[in-house]
Amino acid sequence: MDQPAIVDICKTSITTTYGVFMNPERMRPWVDGPEVENYVARMWPRMTVAVDDGQVLGVVALDGHVIDLLWIRADRRGRGIGSVLMEQAESTLAADHDVAALECFAPNRASIAFYESRGYTTVRTYYEAASGVDRVVMTKPLSGG
Repeated sequence: MDQPAIVDICKTSITTTYGVFMNPERMRPWVDGPEVENYVARMWPRMTVAVDDGQVLGVVALDGHVIDLLWIRADRRGRGIGSVLMEQAESTLAADHDVAALECFAPNRASIAFYESRGYTTVRTYYEAASGVDRVVMTKPLSGG
């Protein structure tokens, strides 16, 4: 699978998901600049991609014990793709870690509800200067480790 397809999903998701609560100027480096391309190139070995009929439907990336990114194509959300990717990520993490962690923007209620439904609980909230938005840190105990 090619990295440009992942970059496209990430940039589209940033605009559609974060555009509701984030100043466009704060998103601009991620949408117009090389940050997403650089991120995907760096994280590629730790990404799991959901593909159907040659189309990228979603992606999850791991960084240590952290689920660093989960994006699902907007037109494919609500079909269980995120759950499958999360199960894969948690299974991978459980081999080496007792706890999975992730962060989410506080106004992103749909994502927080999704993570809560999977057993994640909020452990802290902090203000992120770069985005100008509060972020929520969530964790979930894993079996194994």
